[in-house]
Amino acid sequence: MKIETIYNRLKTDVKQHLNSSARRYDSAKRLKYTLMSKTSWHELTIQEVSDISVYGSVYFQRLSASDIMYGRAMLKK
Repeated sequence: MKIETIYNRLKTDVKQHLNSSARRYDSAKRLKYTLMSKTSWHELTIQEVSDISVYGSVYFQRLSASDIMYGRAMLKK
């Protein structure tokens, strides 16, 4: 059984924005590869979660604490 990475579990719109950003910014490209290497949301640093918000066009100020802790606003269910 193949374990899904965080990158594979991203919502479609977040993934599209991240891919677009990765073509323009090296830091977004590094984030993309980081997400491809991790399988659990809890493995991410606060900075990486913040970067997903920036490069994935997710408005951080609209997220609740549990959205940030568990990735609810950024991951498919």
